[in-house]
Amino acid sequence: MLSNNLKWNNFLKEISNIIFFWFFAILFFLIYRLSFICIYSNEIDWSNFSGNIFQALITGFRFDTMVTSYFVIIPLLTSLIAGPLNKIKIAQSFRFVFQHLFIFLSSLICITTINYYQEYNNQFNHFLFLGLYDDLDAVFKTIIEHFNPYLNLFIFLVSIYISRKILQFYKDKTFIYNILKKIKLPKIIVLSLVLILFTLSIRGSIELRPIMRQWSYVTNDEFLNKTIVNPFKSLLYAREDFNELNANLPDGKNPFGKVTDLWEEKTVCKNIERISKGALIKQPKQIFLIVMESYDSWPLEDKYRGLGMSKNLSEIADNGIYFNNFLPASESTMNSIASVITGIPYSGVSQSQIGAINPRYCSSIFDQFEKLGYQTNFFYGGLLSWNNINNLFKKQGVENQYSAVDMGGKNESGIWGIEDEKLFDLVTKTVDSKNNSFNIILTTSYHPPYSINLKEKGFPYNSISDIPDEMLKYYDGSMDLKELGHLWYSDKCIGDFVKNAEKKFSNALFCFTGDHYGRRFINSKPNLKEKSLVPFIIYGSLVKDSICNTPGSHIDIFPTLVEMISPKGFNYYSFGESLFNTKDIGIGKVRSITKKSLEYYPKSSKIISFNLTNNKTSKLDSSLSLLEYKKLNSLGWHYTLKGDSIY
Repeated sequence: MLSNNLKWNNFLKEISNIIFFWFFAILFFLIYRLSFICIYSNEIDWSNFSGNIFQALITGFRFDTMVTSYFVIIPLLTSLIAGPLNKIKIAQSFRFVFQHLFIFLSSLICITTINYYQEYNNQFNHFLFLGLYDDLDAVFKTIIEHFNPYLNLFIFLVSIYISRKILQFYKDKTFIYNILKKIKLPKIIVLSLVLILFTLSIRGSIELRPIMRQWSYVTNDEFLNKTIVNPFKSLLYAREDFNELNANLPDGKNPFGKVTDLWEEKTVCKNIERISKGALIKQPKQIFLIVMESYDSWPLEDKYRGLGMSKNLSEIADNGIYFNNFLPASESTMNSIASVITGIPYSGVSQSQIGAINPRYCSSIFDQFEKLGYQTNFFYGGLLSWNNINNLFKKQGVENQYSAVDMGGKNESGIWGIEDEKLFDLVTKTVDSKNNSFNIILTTSYHPPYSINLKEKGFPYNSISDIPDEMLKYYDGSMDLKELGHLWYSDKCIGDFVKNAEKKFSNALFCFTGDHYGRRFINSKPNLKEKSLVPFIIYGSLVKDSICNTPGSHIDIFPTLVEMISPKGFNYYSFGESLFNTKDIGIGKVRSITKKSLEYYPKSSKIISFNLTNNKTSKLDSSLSLLEYKKLNSLGWHYTLKGDSIY
């Protein structure tokens, strides 16, 4: 009997240590979440903060209990097995290992999440795994130069040190053990309660279903909603999303709907075949399509022009055709440029690898410009090994490719490639004014770690006090001077290029767009429009100035240019439509736009609709735009993964 009591007491002591471990982990995540909220507190909607913060913390707690249980389950099961066998030291060893595993991994992932949010304005998402195809050397250097690695390392080590001290201090305490010992219940009931409580913990719920991501957006504060999901779960969801979006199994299910129910023709190419109505202008000799790194539309808006960051592009827009309701194809450079050159909407499947091995798409921009008599060139400020871009462009039919190597390679002021001015010099020097050519230019300078010597380039602001007074009402420091300066530098290079190119190419057409929203804004509360749109501008001596609010996106660039310059009856293939037509919708990644509204389709909440007239936001259960979004993406997804044939 004494032996059994001893076994039971040893078991209770171990259970009390596991319970403390559980409480410690929950407190750890609470401190992390509150720190997260404090660091980015300028993004909080304070109008209903007290109610929202309570809901955010409670729902976050439910995710935390689930993750904590992942670390507790092995020590708990081991104690249940080892206790009756009088081998409780084995259980103690397992607990010790999982406690230290928790400390290390949780410190690492929480610090990483806070830094990731700074760049992507979200916890982990599938872009994290797109980095596997990126220039890893440049990624590493960007982290070193832009994300305070020494400060992060210091916080990481302090977190581990304090956490270990707390666990060591409690190791021999008996507070929880004494409480458990006083409970006068049969052992079987105590064990049952332990298992029931653990089951509730690992489910994060007392309801029929466990806590899930789709139930995480419980407040009306967008920022607080982003802090709710535990970082571990956020990472798991990111991996699930990446796998779902990039699953290329032949029998994979189309996530946007059955293509045979949505499209009539038997092949993709037949569904997207179009015939030109006839040229609107004299055919230009050279066409330059400049895809600008991280360039948003907001610097071109009237109320922000006084900041002086987009003087050149604003002047170009004023003297050309400015399409001001324009979405990027995706939220990353590679996927956007891939949509521009393949013509296929980004339906969640990265073209960087699969597009380089698939048969050439009928919607390829290079093949179709070649049919119009143009030589096709691609100029990139980085290296052609980045994201397999060389093989993708080659597969899609580009004749010539030029990179940083052609201007001396990378240098200390351009981790992601050469400075924009050198890239544009390469373009001006390389393109022959006597030949018809279509040229895509992809810039790199407006990108972390923002290493251009701005003073040397002539950036006019030395301190915040230099910002015009009328702009300070919009500015709260969310973008520092270095970031603003690189936006200014990008614009400066655009202006210099156009001035120099116009001297050499008298009959040229210039087109400008951004690859994606730059993830930076001059204050912490950009509206959905300000953090979604990129510009699309057509400029040249043959073009009359106008502002056009026809909604569009990157897949509409090619048909717009074709309808502008091609002879009547020219056959071409495009998922998009000409912006000179009376089209009703533009489709980007998880977004669509009409003349009246911009819609965003988050995975874990209702449709967010932004009224472009009064800037008001509402939530919808469904919409016609969402149906159009799914229809187009179903065809793009099918073409990428299953080929041209539909039936």
